[in-house]
Amino acid sequence: MKRLRCDLYATCFMSNSVDDWVSGSAVTICNSLPGLVREQRELCHRNPDVTVAAIKGLQLAFSECQHQFTWHRWNCSSLTPTSRTQQSSVLLQRGYRETAFAFAISAAGVAHNVARACSMGRLLSCSCDPLSYTDNTPTNARDVQWKWGGCSHNLEYGMEFSRQFLDTQEKAGDIQSTVNLHNNQAGRLALANNMQMRCKCHGMSGSCELKTCWKIVPDFRVIGKTLKDRFRNAVMVTQSNLGSVIPSTRIRGSRRKQKQKKHRGGGRKRKIRDLPKQLYYYQKSPNFCERDPMIDVAGTAGRKCNKTSIGGDGCASLCCGRGYNVVRQRRTERCRCKFHWCCHVQCQNCTVEEWITVCK
Repeated sequence: MKRLRCDLYATCFMSNSVDDWVSGSAVTICNSLPGLVREQRELCHRNPDVTVAAIKGLQLAFSECQHQFTWHRWNCSSLTPTSRTQQSSVLLQRGYRETAFAFAISAAGVAHNVARACSMGRLLSCSCDPLSYTDNTPTNARDVQWKWGGCSHNLEYGMEFSRQFLDTQEKAGDIQSTVNLHNNQAGRLALANNMQMRCKCHGMSGSCELKTCWKIVPDFRVIGKTLKDRFRNAVMVTQSNLGSVIPSTRIRGSRRKQKQKKHRGGGRKRKIRDLPKQLYYYQKSPNFCERDPMIDVAGTAGRKCNKTSIGGDGCASLCCGRGYNVVRQRRTERCRCKFHWCCHVQCQNCTVEEWITVCK
């Protein structure tokens, strides 16, 4: 019986088995994925199904990036899986904080999606994580016996494929490549440090005499929030004479905050801990206010803003002092939905008009 297999870009293939699909369609799949450099294409030929999962992980990462930076002047709008694999975006060739976040979340996204795909049986070269079955701790804090079981997400395989897929692009050994590799690993560490445990109870009538537990990757929103916090506290670095990067001696943060700390007796320099987990950057970011195609900045003109807010979504901040226009927007949405037994919901389409503010 032939099965229909579709890749990320809805290119479908008919085959007699999974093995035939992979071996017979690897070239077609890899050629249909835009933006792959030579090393990535060679990796794709060896693992076409995993590469498709990696590209989906990049899509997940940039979707989360856009969510986390919705009300920032830079909102990830120019980033795509193609720009990340080719590093064709000018921003990805810089050393900004935003660049650090983009590298970290993309590396985490690849590892996250591949690890999940392994445990769901979607990939030929991996399955459940075997490492989680080596620890058979007999009891927990409540003296309820538990053991590793189920199907843990294969984090180790996901992280290794993320390294092979993304780190191979960094070969120069200069500060840019060194920082990019560090931020890739920081993204993967954010994933590894937020792994979660799921358990299922066993016993008569749900008595939970024994628990079977396994590890899963968290919802990717957790990783987005973690890396957003790291973005706010990113560490500026400089290149030493030996080629390695070291934290800059300049104290980050505003002068006002430094004065406040000194006034409270906290004038000592903040010691940076857990450097492997932090995001590194080495260039000051532009303000992202005005459109500048030369540096891949879309600007904020035409962006929706909140005229009453004093936060990042406020027109004062987002419009960079240029002011805003009030325009009428018309949109169509589902309304008057009714549930019909059994089993579907029927809705009407309603046109809604509203006044919104957009940056000049």
